[in-house]
Amino acid sequence: MGWFEPIKIVDKYNQIIEIRTAVGADAEVILAYNRAILSSESSYLLTVPEEYDMTVEMEREWIEETLNKEHSLILIAEEHGKVVGFLDFHSGNKLRISHTGYFGMSVRSDYQGGGIGKALLQALIDWAEKHRQIEKITLEVFANNSKAIELYRKMGFVQESLMRKQIKLQDGKYVDVIGMGLLLNPS
Repeated sequence: MGWFEPIKIVDKYNQIIEIRTAVGADAEVILAYNRAILSSESSYLLTVPEEYDMTVEMEREWIEETLNKEHSLILIAEEHGKVVGFLDFHSGNKLRISHTGYFGMSVRSDYQGGGIGKALLQALIDWAEKHRQIEKITLEVFANNSKAIELYRKMGFVQESLMRKQIKLQDGKYVDVIGMGLLLNPS
């Protein structure tokens, strides 16, 4: 079951941020957060606003389904009950890749640079290290997202692949995608 013991951090702007597991009751605030991120900060996201058609009930079902999977996790970062960051992790669904998992993460632009992304990622790594089945965490990132790539490298992730012209933007321009991975407890 994807559960993380809540923690509180003080970000670089002296704001108290709680990082905790998302639950079904958070569906409405997570949905609002995702819509806000997509409408104002989607330059590094795969999904575009027109594609995001989740309802509160669909979001609740997705959260609860993810919570019930043994090696999956959804984390939210909150300041005074307002969602300011989000991370979801899913382990491989086939036996031969069940030791791996991938994640996606976002932080509201007005909270970026304060350490929330790093705290979310560290929370994921700490959680994964307690789940011995998970040996590797992976991600894909737009090659032009230098701040995210810098954070991932600082946290120990290494580039494992480059997918050229993987993303085609609405204006016809292409963006490469970098695949990165972190081996947990390498032997």
